[in-house]
Amino acid sequence: MEQLFLECSVRAALLVGGTAVVLYAMRVKHPASKHSVWVGVVGLMLVLPIWTAWGPKASLRLLPPMARITANEPMPHAGSFPTALLPSAQISAWQAVLLAVYLFGLFLLLFRLGIGTVRARRLLRDSAPHDSIRISPFCAAPVTVGFFRPVVILPEHSCQWTQAQLKVVLTHEHEHARRRDSLAQWLALLNRALFWFHPAAWWLERTLSALAEEACDNVVLARGQNPREYAECLLNIARSVTRSGARVNVAGMAMPGSFLPRRIRQIMGGTQAPRISRTRMACVAAACAITCTAFTAGKLDHAKQNFSAPPAITQRNTESDGHPASRFVLGDLKIEGNVHDRDGVRDRVLKVWKDQQYDDLKELTDEVMEVGVRKDFQDRGYFKVFTKEPVFRLLGLVDGKNSVLLIATVMEGVQFRLGNFTIQNNPADHPLSIPETTLREQFYLRQGDLFNVSEVRAGLERVKRLYDAKGFADANGEPATAIDEAHHIINFTLRIAEGVRTK
Repeated sequence: MEQLFLECSVRAALLVGGTAVVLYAMRVKHPASKHSVWVGVVGLMLVLPIWTAWGPKASLRLLPPMARITANEPMPHAGSFPTALLPSAQISAWQAVLLAVYLFGLFLLLFRLGIGTVRARRLLRDSAPHDSIRISPFCAAPVTVGFFRPVVILPEHSCQWTQAQLKVVLTHEHEHARRRDSLAQWLALLNRALFWFHPAAWWLERTLSALAEEACDNVVLARGQNPREYAECLLNIARSVTRSGARVNVAGMAMPGSFLPRRIRQIMGGTQAPRISRTRMACVAAACAITCTAFTAGKLDHAKQNFSAPPAITQRNTESDGHPASRFVLGDLKIEGNVHDRDGVRDRVLKVWKDQQYDDLKELTDEVMEVGVRKDFQDRGYFKVFTKEPVFRLLGLVDGKNSVLLIATVMEGVQFRLGNFTIQNNPADHPLSIPETTLREQFYLRQGDLFNVSEVRAGLERVKRLYDAKGFADANGEPATAIDEAHHIINFTLRIAEGVRTK
């Protein structure tokens, strides 16, 4: 869950940051154009959690090739003690706290948004028509409400306005309705609720509000309205809002008017950002779409190893009625890297796997690397051995099977020896039913011996059989290793939950 929060947060920041860079680089200053782009970013952020969790990803192989670690995990336990080290399916306490905090913030903002949406519909329903417009006593300033068919609602005192003031206000609000700014602002508020922990969501909501007002102001001025008279009209509306205490006397509604000083400066400055051509806007949209798609659906991945391409199989299996061979066998193994006894590893693995047949090439390579090569090194004390992704080549057909050459690059690391070996009861305050010395004898390793993974597993099996013979059929063992890197030793602890004796 933390990974989802982190990934969504990073991707959201990249979406906003990348879009801002594109707008700046392409010198887009027209408020209506910028508003359209940022509305698209809000839409992407709303689907980002679903896409991050379940959507397809495009791998961007920008990272260097990654070695595959094959033995950097805690000590594997024997198959007869399966329940001791299984991961818990329950969320941790930290995850529960994180989820609770997020849900509390989400519920609070969604509740506020829901109340505002319901009251907006009520305001529209209770407003009275008057000469092709609607009037409401709850409005201190003009507002536009509604998503797909927005409606302009004026305050009661609008009947005292001059025809020039009324024309200016209606031009501004009808532009909001034409652009469906109320829907865009509602989506921004929903996005803020979903990403309430992210500063970008709060910034987007305020930026969309400011750009919507600026775009509508530009339309009013473009129709020949005197800037000074328009600024005085906005100041009169602001005074009405100040006297009433709110723009609209319902919670969470309408566009906030906190950007008035900036709007006045822009209006009186008389400089409007020029409109951009359709061709340029299409280029801006394409650049933003490519950037946002990369940040939404892209996933950094490691470059592939330089595999030798397997040759096409052109020969036919004469023993299977002319059908192509479909099974694979290990024909040869090559160990690369600065390792000890490379020829011995090769011979031992080939001896076990030379007659094994597989329907899938990946299954063959995984099993040879994991069970064969890894096991051989771990049984000789190289507990933290790891390998790079193996390279394979098809050698041709042998007895109707595809013979494979596997090239394994191995970094064996240092050899570890057994340090302290402790056997405890779980819970620790209960004595063991079988003496510790007897249990210890089931393991043929002694302090100072090379740490042998196979021998530890065999010892766990012998302990299990010993407990079965004593009537403890439900006995479980929990092995744990503590690695001392400085002295190259592994301290081994076995905690035994004996359960109930049945016979």
